[in-house]
Amino acid sequence: MKKLIASALLVVAVTACKKEEKGAGDKPGVAAKSEEAPDELAAVLPKGAPAEFAAWDLPARAKAWQGAWVSEASLGSPQALEIQGAVVKTWNGKEEKTLAFELESPCSAKLVEKSAGGSSSTTSHFTLKGGALVAGLGDAGTRKGKSAVACISNQVLTLDESGKCLSWSSMFDKWSSEAATCGFATKDGKEVFTAKVNGMDTELLIDGDALLSEQLSKKSAAKQADWTAAKAAVKPR
Repeated sequence: MKKLIASALLVVAVTACKKEEKGAGDKPGVAAKSEEAPDELAAVLPKGAPAEFAAWDLPARAKAWQGAWVSEASLGSPQALEIQGAVVKTWNGKEEKTLAFELESPCSAKLVEKSAGGSSSTTSHFTLKGGALVAGLGDAGTRKGKSAVACISNQVLTLDESGKCLSWSSMFDKWSSEAATCGFATKDGKEVFTAKVNGMDTELLIDGDALLSEQLSKKSAAKQADWTAAKAAVKPR
């Protein structure tokens, strides 16, 4: 799994630790953040996360990833994962690896593979539906009232109650934003989340509080009883 820009299961690992932000959790229609993450999850959270991210309860999202899973590393290529804190094991049917797991944003996560020559990462988009993880090959986000956060292609977008849309990027754990185009609209009698990303118009389906691309709405990572069960579900190719 190399970096999936358009939509991918983020077998994740990115930045560690998260910087506490104040105030955003008090915004109407935005999920309040947890006071602090358990020690085993603290290293998973993004460093310097802006208030626009912290408002979406990052510790709860990191917790949802914990455990054993089977998902697709790429189309038609299943992969077993076991995530414990900031450590993740992967199995593709032939090879087992130990990588680092980190949340990049409220809707994207990374698996980081480190080597003597540096590191590489794979990014996956995800959301929560009824508190459960929905992750895989696709774009995803979450809404609360008129506000939303969404990961589409290579962009992380936030929409506040006033309709202000921002696109976020990070360099050396310093986050910056710029004005973007996104919001809610009605299509064929149904409400959808729309955004213009890389010059292209994109729509995400709305399923409760979850925002999902059509691809991800049809197939998500499957929770497994344990690592043994996850590995057994991935056959050698």
